[in-house]
Amino acid sequence: MGRTAPNSYALTAEQIETFHRDGCVTLPNVLTEEEVIEIEKVFDRFLNREIHVPGKDFCDMSKPFGVPFEEWSIVNCMLPTVYHPEFADNVFERITADIVRQIHPNLEMAKDYDQLLNKRPGKGDAVFPWHQDMGYWPGPKALGVEETATCTFSLAVDDSTEENGCLRYLPGSGVARTLRRHAPLSGSRNEGHALTIDVDESKGDVVTLAPCMRGSVTVHDEFVVHGSSGNMSHDRQRRTYVLAYRPKQVIDAERRIGFTHSHNDDVNWDTFNDGEERKKL
Repeated sequence: MGRTAPNSYALTAEQIETFHRDGCVTLPNVLTEEEVIEIEKVFDRFLNREIHVPGKDFCDMSKPFGVPFEEWSIVNCMLPTVYHPEFADNVFERITADIVRQIHPNLEMAKDYDQLLNKRPGKGDAVFPWHQDMGYWPGPKALGVEETATCTFSLAVDDSTEENGCLRYLPGSGVARTLRRHAPLSGSRNEGHALTIDVDESKGDVVTLAPCMRGSVTVHDEFVVHGSSGNMSHDRQRRTYVLAYRPKQVIDAERRIGFTHSHNDDVNWDTFNDGEERKKL
């Protein structure tokens, strides 16, 4: 199994089962070294601000908006293929499109959004707080849908380890498809984008790390509780290329209410009016 053709990666039955049971699975060696090199050439042009990304779509995910670029800890670039269309239809997009069909063979899944992230070296505060992706997104009531299935692929452009802040998650925490209560990390969503929830290992929350080597990929769903710690390495960054797939009817419904996953959108988590619990803790 694994890479079987230029645009194909065959999953095992165990990998598919792990995704649906735990909410997260790691897939090794999805891209070759040569393919990652081509990806990172464009990636670094975004990080170096050679490709312009307007407004809040270029920000620090760990700090309030307005912090000087030189002080950022997690460089975040939303929707890179919107701002640089030539980047679309790259090998990562083509292979993940093949993989998502194996995970959800009965759904018409399509790319919803993409994102580039970099945890700078030596940034202990480059923390992604615990959250569920559905905390950021409109729920079924706002969209008028029942199915919210999501596959979020995270390509390790650098080796992702415990030291530089790899993904961590609570296996099985999304099986009930219940949204936990989220609160803005910076006090309000006007001050910063990130949300957070409480995780308490003393009450049964079991934390699992998901290290991922360069060219490999983690895939997680929309309800699994996950996050990551800071980058404690003083000489290694952690670059991650994110692609999220959702049912086409969900994407169409999002766009109808003006939700594009841009941080510049006028609608966000507290304006969806979908009856979900989104109040502050």
